[in-house]
Amino acid sequence: MRYAPLFFLLMLPFVAAAQTPVNTAVSDTLSRFLEPAAVTAVRATERAPFAAETLDAAEIADRNTGQDLPYVLRYTPSVVVTSDAGAGVGYTGLRIRGTDATRINVTLNGIPVNDSESQAVFWVNMPDLASGTDDIQVQRGVGTSTLGAGAFGATISLNTLGMSEEAGGSMMVGGGSFQTFRTNLQWSSGRSKSGWAAEGRVSAVNSDGWVDRASSALSSFQLALHRAWDGGGMTYTILSGNERTYQSWWGVPEVVLGGDRAEMEAWGLANGYSVQQIEEMKTYGRRFNYYNYEDEVDNYGQDHQQLHLEQQWRDWRFSVTGHFTHGEGYFEQFKAGDDLADYNLPDVVLGGDTVSSTDLVRRRWLENDFAGGVIGAERRWDRAALTLGGAWNGYEGLHFGQLTWARYASAAPDPNYWYYESLGVKTDHNAFARFVQRSKNGRLQAQGELQYRGVRYTANGTDNDQQVIDVPRDSATFDFLNPKLGLDYRLNDEERFFFSVAVAHKEPGRNDFVDAPAGAANRAERLTDFEFGWRRNTDTYAWGLTAYHMAYKDQLIPTGALNDVGAALRQNVPKSSRTGVEMEFGWQVSDAVEIGAQATLAGSRIETFTEIIYDYLDYTTVEIDHQNTQIAFSPRVLWGGQLLWHAVRPADATQPKLDLEWATQHVGEQYMDNTGKAALLPAYTVSQLRASLHLPTSKNGEVVDRTRLDVWVENALNAEYSANGYSYSYFYGPDVYTIENFYYPQAGRHINLALTYTF
Repeated sequence: MRYAPLFFLLMLPFVAAAQTPVNTAVSDTLSRFLEPAAVTAVRATERAPFAAETLDAAEIADRNTGQDLPYVLRYTPSVVVTSDAGAGVGYTGLRIRGTDATRINVTLNGIPVNDSESQAVFWVNMPDLASGTDDIQVQRGVGTSTLGAGAFGATISLNTLGMSEEAGGSMMVGGGSFQTFRTNLQWSSGRSKSGWAAEGRVSAVNSDGWVDRASSALSSFQLALHRAWDGGGMTYTILSGNERTYQSWWGVPEVVLGGDRAEMEAWGLANGYSVQQIEEMKTYGRRFNYYNYEDEVDNYGQDHQQLHLEQQWRDWRFSVTGHFTHGEGYFEQFKAGDDLADYNLPDVVLGGDTVSSTDLVRRRWLENDFAGGVIGAERRWDRAALTLGGAWNGYEGLHFGQLTWARYASAAPDPNYWYYESLGVKTDHNAFARFVQRSKNGRLQAQGELQYRGVRYTANGTDNDQQVIDVPRDSATFDFLNPKLGLDYRLNDEERFFFSVAVAHKEPGRNDFVDAPAGAANRAERLTDFEFGWRRNTDTYAWGLTAYHMAYKDQLIPTGALNDVGAALRQNVPKSSRTGVEMEFGWQVSDAVEIGAQATLAGSRIETFTEIIYDYLDYTTVEIDHQNTQIAFSPRVLWGGQLLWHAVRPADATQPKLDLEWATQHVGEQYMDNTGKAALLPAYTVSQLRASLHLPTSKNGEVVDRTRLDVWVENALNAEYSANGYSYSYFYGPDVYTIENFYYPQAGRHINLALTYTF
């Protein structure tokens, strides 16, 4: 796969020579291609029979505070965002309807972004992505069929392929609390008479973070080359990101949030914390960072390349996409007194003494390649449409560890001694067909989809704990059929109803195979998603209601079980479910005032599972059966509201404008494990104040924001809260039961600002 980029470079001259340039005036036919087929194939339409929200470029700009992209989505229904460093820069995440990142399917211009092995999305690898995104669609539930991994809770579709007809660009400088500084430069050549256009972006974001030492140094660039011809078009795009982030994954012990200095010291001594760590707990409190080694960093870079081709032929629209992603990087750790045997090294003899452990520095590396191709075809009639698509994606991931320094390790063959190595290989091939039919009067629309997806995975080598990895192909082979049916009924021009039922499957992740005890293979998960919606949209107000029931079979959850080297295991549970109601409301009260609101009332349930708790006094296990428990990180109540005031809005559109917005989100309490016991993440309410000053001007007969100043006051009411956490429990003898809770506290009141100049 390492030679895959050559494919794109070799194809470009042929693309340039093969087609007739477009006329200077964009034809009606060509206008369809401003949203590429690779994007539309995975997008919900206006009458899709499930819940979907689309943010356009203007809405993204209002929400783009310089934090990672999840924070742009935080005011969409059923979304909860998290930040390890406490201020939204660095490692961030999100959940939708309680489902985590491994079950949220993310596509970039129709191409899968989720890591093939862990199935997660690491937004920190794509810094300032929001600044280069034209629109974002969030589909809740199973959603539409995609050409990548199956969605198991939600889909996020990002589109960066929009092109500007006119030459121009913008420059932004910004910053804020915690020594945060960001800048980007964007430019566009405009479309030439021969149909060519180019655009690009370079960005940098640096922050010390709110948590002590949780700094981030992020950079990225984005380039796109477009060519349009009569009936079709081509786009070649590169998106590259690099991040160096100080680790803050450990979280803060519960004693720091509620205990005094003496309790912190006693807890730290009991849990093996160093003198320095205990003192820092007392000093920094909620900002405490467990890590204190100078280079305890995550360092990773990733490059995405995509080539999109599409052509209209008679009544058919065809598209072909090739893509290649390469990533490599490591996280570095200092380890005190680790056993040499854990690194496959012999003891060291110093004089008459034998040294079996040593202080050392290690790096755990990942180098991965992801490549594939997508084909699609679409045919439309007056009252019907047919979409066909297929894709093949291949992944190779090399995992290895280096020792870069050791106090005593004379037997290491070189300064960069590899102490483990394994290779994971995964292929994903899929195809789908979608047919849409409307009634004669246009009121009733029926939609049916069928997706086939085949997954093949194998892994071999040695893990970081010196355990042999052997995942043969026959134990990790899956074939899925995912049908979807939906109805949309338009009562009138303002009101409609929809209903759908959809099936999705999801294979286990790498750790589910690698960490599982020998002979214990996890089964694939299955989801049946029922959606019912009611929407009304008028000139002055709009509201929507969605009821859903997501029934899982064999969902993988942590149960407390560990393998023989202490790694946490996920295990299948027979039945579980999520049920809820989502409400949305928007009202344009006047020309100057707009109101928005969202709310989710939800319940989740695991019918039965067995919790595994370890007794560390005699190293036995205790099994506790649970029935009808709540799924972890699934709040019952979630609501938010926005009040937008166009404080200054003159009659002349070229005069200055001022917008003020107040936004609030409330997240109900959540359990951090699946037992529904004392591992509780308390409810919180957090607010934001935004002020946007626009200094417009006229350009080529159109009004544009020449200069724009945005100021965001985050956590405006200075709430003390934690957005995420984790928990584990253990026995030490039959009468000593302990639950350890760790939290990720978020920053108090802080400010982000940005000054943008458009040229």
